[in-house]
Amino acid sequence: MKKTKIIIASDIHFCAEGWYGIDRVRKAEMLRADFAAEYARDPYAALLLLGDYSLDHWEWNTKGTYLTKGHSDTALFATQCLPLMVPAGVDVRMIAGNHEQYGEEKWQEITGGFHRRDHIVIGDFLFILSDTFGGDLDPTEHSDGTYIGADAAEIQALMARYPDKRVVLCAHWFDMNRESEAFLDLLRGEARIVCLMCGHNHISRVANTGEDKGNKPILYTGHYSYSGEKNIVRCLPGYREMILTDEGLTSKYIVPAHTYVYNQVKFTNEPATQDEFELRF
Repeated sequence: MKKTKIIIASDIHFCAEGWYGIDRVRKAEMLRADFAAEYARDPYAALLLLGDYSLDHWEWNTKGTYLTKGHSDTALFATQCLPLMVPAGVDVRMIAGNHEQYGEEKWQEITGGFHRRDHIVIGDFLFILSDTFGGDLDPTEHSDGTYIGADAAEIQALMARYPDKRVVLCAHWFDMNRESEAFLDLLRGEARIVCLMCGHNHISRVANTGEDKGNKPILYTGHYSYSGEKNIVRCLPGYREMILTDEGLTSKYIVPAHTYVYNQVKFTNEPATQDEFELRF
């Protein structure tokens, strides 16, 4: 296959609250400019969004906006922000996170036709986007979502449908201590599964599922909202790039330059890349 670039992003939290001195209007401008600049620098074929575009469902503090106000920031993101981010011809997938506990029918309605779980074939690769927070949907009480783990049977069926593709497993979150034995057996036994990707913890890093869980690389996609690190400069807002070729894949977290305010201190970061990963076949 020819060299193909994709972008993976998660935890955008297009919310009224805002973080680091960035309100929702400014965030929309930043997203549009950053993704346009990224495409101009080196065009990408697909954008995979791995959840948490809002705090529509949320158990703490002011609670989720959907049950308290009937308001969906996810819908605002999908209708007002996403169309400005995506250049013509780029394939997009937009799956749900734990703060979007809508059932499939409602999810399609508020996002304009996306699915809570999905898949996409890009060259010689099959990306399977699982819905690991798909329990107790359309709730009537505030919560942060019900974790159900990856659906091993669905993954197996998709892999059988595309038997000649290498596989990247994506989700809003993979909790290796709560995944089913069937899923762990897939990780241990399927050489075609080359890596996993997820968000949720608002941290960019490269880790591993562990020797007893298939020894698969797992790439964390950071955030575009607020850092999960105590030192926020360790993981500023950004997104992950992945380059696919016949010989393997590479990935890195990309941090655009912006001006932020934290603890009443204003600072501007230099553009940077971090947490790079390379896998050769």
